[in-house]
Amino acid sequence: MSEFSTPENDKLIADVYARALEARAANMALGPAEQIVYEVEMLTQEVNSGVSFEQYFRWASLEELAKVVERLQALNLSGVADIARRAFAVAFPDGLPASSGTMDELTQWSPEQLEQLAALADEFVEFNGTITNALAAFYRSRRGEV
Repeated sequence: MSEFSTPENDKLIADVYARALEARAANMALGPAEQIVYEVEMLTQEVNSGVSFEQYFRWASLEELAKVVERLQALNLSGVADIARRAFAVAFPDGLPASSGTMDELTQWSPEQLEQLAALADEFVEFNGTITNALAAFYRSRRGEV
């Protein structure tokens, strides 16, 4: 059975994510806690958008892509990290590109890859509540809240 997030955690993460989006649009740096919430919530929102991992892999920066599995592990989300690792292996079987200039050609996936990415997205959404609760606990601990 999937874990449900609390309304308080939903609101906290939505607020932090919205502020992070505004800060990024204004070219302002994010604090470490906000950066992690932003990166993991971006993954969650993109995968849940109905396009599976495809949209996330196309929109996230190489730096964000390179860090997200590590971020999930640090949040004790090993099941989610495993799904993400498998999605990366499907999408980028030879590893992440060295530069963003080659991303366009590497994100032209075969029908088989698209099917696999969609199946992994279905696995991922089962963890939505768990991810939100873990992000909220992490953010509160970094902000000195109990």
